[in-house]
Order: sequence, then structure tokens, then C-alpha cells
Amino acid sequence: MGRPLRTEGRQTRQAILDAALKLFAENGYYGTSLRDIASAVGVRESALYNYFPRKEALFDALIVADTEYKAERLAAVLEDPIADIRATLERLAMMALESFCAPRQEQLFRMVMADGMRLAREGRINLFERMSSGLARMRELMQRLVLEGRLRNVDPELLVMEFVGPLLLWRHLNAIRSDHPLIADRDGFAGPGPGPCPGLRRYPPPRRIDGRAASGSDNAEETNRVSAARRCRRFATEDRTL
Repeated sequence: MGRPLRTEGRQTRQAILDAALKLFAENGYYGTSLRDIASAVGVRESALYNYFPRKEALFDALIVADTEYKAERLAAVLEDPIADIRATLERLAMMALESFCAPRQEQLFRMVMADGMRLAREGRINLFERMSSGLARMRELMQRLVLEGRLRNVDPELLVMEFVGPLLLWRHLNAIRSDHPLIADRDGFAGPGPGPCPGLRRYPPPRRIDGRAASGSDNAEETNRVSAARRCRRFATEDRTL
């Protein structure tokens, strides 16, 4: 076995991963070279090979770290005793919204969305497995609550889709639009207070062909802004007991 990485080595490895993720998100996986990453970190390209022998190894390390991080966060919620179903669902929903707004998660999302299909064809990433691992844990939760008689006898798969659907829609809409504010408060999740990402703006507003900023009605803006929060709140408050 090799010697454990010293603190400096661990810091360099993390700096390489951070730079790679940023460049993959900005330029795409295929538009980024090891030379680009080395330049961003401020080391020789040959030094990268001490940590990652190929660009593919960098990508794999990013995906593994993200998968483990999300699994740990989800397990921390699902493994706790569930005394209050609504509180647990609210916690899961807010955890998801906060995750969507985190800069690192945004970069991972852009990287996978930009090159995910090509990477999947080449066997670099299993998109189905990546998308379904968390859903499987949620399905186990819903199944357990149904068997305990705490939710109606409904297909757990449908319950999961009803819960996560608005959250995923919110994420995708938010990833391509920023001409309206993000959720500024919890909108009923846990009472008034700062939301998961108040004031954050990611990308320029969409542009029409003539170059002018796209516009929409205020009502449509407001509907898009809070739709995910309201749908998840309704899921948590509806009577789903037997």
C-alpha cells in the first residue's frame, strides 16, 4: 500500500478536482484538456498524473464524490425515526432545493446535462443509475409508510413521482432561466424566513432573436417562481392516511 497523502497532497488533489469541475461546467468535458486544468491549478501538466492518470479518472472521482455525498445526506434523513411525516417531507424538499442552489451542484448539473448522453454512450456514466439511486431510497420510504398504514395504499412509485416531480421541474426551469427571482422564502415549508438561495442569479436572461431580453407576464413569473414549493407543500399537507 502507498503512503497516505500528506495534507499538501490532499489539498492539491482537491484543487485539481475543483478546477476540473469548474472547467467541465464552463467548457464541457470534451472541451477541457488536462493542460487547461493544470494551468487553472498552477501546476505542470505532468504533476496531474501523480493524482489522476487520465481525464476520465478526474470525471469518475467527481461523480463518485457527489454520489457518496448525496447518499450520506439522504440517509441522515431517512434513517431517523419518522414521527412526523410532514416534517420529514419538508426537510427532504428543502434539502433538495438548497442542494440545487449550491454552486458545486450547479456545476455538476451543467457538466452532466451538457455531455451526459455522449458520456453514457461511451460508458463513462450510467445516467439511469445516477438518477434512480436516490429515488430508490425515497421509494423505500413511501413503501414503508404505506405498509405502516400512515399513507394511503397507493403505488409508492407514484407517490415518489408526485413528490419529486415539482422539485425537478423547478431545478430544470431555474437552470435555463434567471429573469425572475428565485424562491425568496420557504413559502409555507417552515414558516417565514430566508429561503434556500435568496437573490441568487445564475445566467443572463434568455434573449430573443432580435437581441432584446425576453419578457413574460408578472403572473407567469410568480407562478414559475413558487410552483415547486407550493406543490410540495400541498403533498405534505394533504390527508394521505387510510
